[in-house]
Amino acid sequence: MSRPYPDDGAYQQQPPPAPPLREPGQVTSGRASVPAPAPADPFASVPAPGPADPFAEGRRQAVAEPVSRGTAAPVVTSAPLARPGTFPPDQPGGPAGSEDDDRPRDRTGPSGRTSRLRIGWHAVARAGLRRMTAGQPAPAGILIGRDQRQTPVPLPLFAPEPVRVTLVGGVWAAQLLLFRAFAAGVRVVVVTTEPPAWTGFGERATGQQHRLTVVAAEPGGPYSGTAQTPLLTVYDLGLSGPMTSPPLGPWHSQLTVLRQLDRAGVPALQEASLVVLQRLGGDEATLAAAALKLRPQSAQLLQSMNDDMMALIGDGDDRYLFLNQTGIEQQYIGPPRR
Repeated sequence: MSRPYPDDGAYQQQPPPAPPLREPGQVTSGRASVPAPAPADPFASVPAPGPADPFAEGRRQAVAEPVSRGTAAPVVTSAPLARPGTFPPDQPGGPAGSEDDDRPRDRTGPSGRTSRLRIGWHAVARAGLRRMTAGQPAPAGILIGRDQRQTPVPLPLFAPEPVRVTLVGGVWAAQLLLFRAFAAGVRVVVVTTEPPAWTGFGERATGQQHRLTVVAAEPGGPYSGTAQTPLLTVYDLGLSGPMTSPPLGPWHSQLTVLRQLDRAGVPALQEASLVVLQRLGGDEATLAAAALKLRPQSAQLLQSMNDDMMALIGDGDDRYLFLNQTGIEQQYIGPPRR
């Protein structure tokens, strides 16, 4: 019984893949072309001549063309092999060029590696170096409080030039300012007519004995501090400041504490570059407004402040601040009071 057969073309054999182009009788290895030995014919001593290959000439031209273009297989040499991780600069997979290369480079390459970071020094062009000048260090301040917008307000207490500040308030307010000033590395000398109010405060606040010294007589001078260790002299003499304005050196500041404000303390207000006020009584507020040339409504504001508020007068601006006392400050100097 005859079966139906498909078209003859469906069973036509596909031509075998063309052999790689190479010289007849040669094989190609990974390093160089090496002639292959001819197979031995055990039945004939002389090989029979085969039919002429009509494509031999074309294959010879195909092999010769890449050689003429310089794309032949590399020749094995005796050069040493590269060690792992050593690549010439600017090669794919290798590190960036030398540090002296002025060309801009990214800090990370395609491999994700980060270039070596030099900590402690930076390079600058000579043209930029000639434009650099050394200026005066900026004044160092302590955080005295925050205003109604909750913006921190510093008290610039230390600077290369002498600074004079007058505080109208009690010992509690003065110790709060010193407690915050100790964080700046300040060394304090307290001249007071009431030593028991200050005895032991420096040791409790800093754990050191030489950070605060209490004396009964006005020290001589001028003394000076440094930017790392400023010097602050506190005059706690009751109702007035020192008899004469003491000389001050660089990084040396003066804080005058007036327990109550009357006419004897007006010179201390007028000589100060900054004035800090706690809540005042009626007569005190009227006297302070006249001595400092404050606006009319300032006398009322000075009488209505809370215990945890202060007023900072100076630089042409009156600022009323909330002290925001911390738990540590309450532990060492107690809650706000006048």
